[in-house]
Amino acid sequence: MEKTFKVLVILFAVVGIGLFGYHWFSQWHTKTVDQSLQKEKENHLERIAQLEAEVARLTQALETQPVAQPSKSELVSVFGAEKPMETLTLEDMDCKKITGQAVAFFQYLDSKAYLIWPGINMRAEELFDEISKQLAVAPPINVGEMDELYSLVRNVTHFYRVLGKNRINLMKEILNSESAVMEPAMAVLFTWMIACNNDSDRLNLNTLYQYAHFFLNTLGGRSYLLRRDTKQRMLINYYALLVIDMANDAKLNSYGLDIRPHLDYVFYDINNQKGLMYRQRYLSRLSALQNKYR
Repeated sequence: MEKTFKVLVILFAVVGIGLFGYHWFSQWHTKTVDQSLQKEKENHLERIAQLEAEVARLTQALETQPVAQPSKSELVSVFGAEKPMETLTLEDMDCKKITGQAVAFFQYLDSKAYLIWPGINMRAEELFDEISKQLAVAPPINVGEMDELYSLVRNVTHFYRVLGKNRINLMKEILNSESAVMEPAMAVLFTWMIACNNDSDRLNLNTLYQYAHFFLNTLGGRSYLLRRDTKQRMLINYYALLVIDMANDAKLNSYGLDIRPHLDYVFYDINNQKGLMYRQRYLSRLSALQNKYR
């Protein structure tokens, strides 16, 4: 009996020491982890403060730099004598003039050496037509993108898969080299496709809606825009919103995208962006859409 009692005492003592040791270790570990997390948080906050200061410095530097705008003669050499379209207005649309501007822009690109690219040997308008049809027959994934990794990867690499490496590199080269006239070029081509395009195999409203939703409301589309410069990103978002608005009017918004938060976001971006030729026109159009969807 006495021996059993001693065994129980020793057992309880061992258990007590074990519990005490576990409690002490747990407190020490928790304290160590908390200290590490606090230190890491402080490091991150310090890094964020440094990045914010750098962003503020760069913003100030950009604001003091003159923004290059294409001259009247440059616009004439690219789009012809007619002034380029500045925004999409379907009222009193002159498709003859718009088509002439689009053709002049394609001829301008033909006069350059861009299309002398491996695997590409055609006129700019032919290439535009072929790319439009490729994008139309293979739209991105707009529903269930996050259901599986395969769908997400396909969306992130959508343009590379559909158009191929050579065409992607060519488009990058043109965007970089002709950045000064890309803004009026986008206005002309967008208006031409929406109002004056009778080829159902090209980027008509139904197809443009698929890509507008892709850019505004999918991870793949947003990740693509993040790889573009600020001006390109804002303009793509702006025209995507115009497409969604037209899709709403035509009852084609099959994904039910709510345009309102995107309008506020793009309005803020454009309002704080310098160097846009038609900045005030964009803001006026966005303001009208904000009032429309209140």
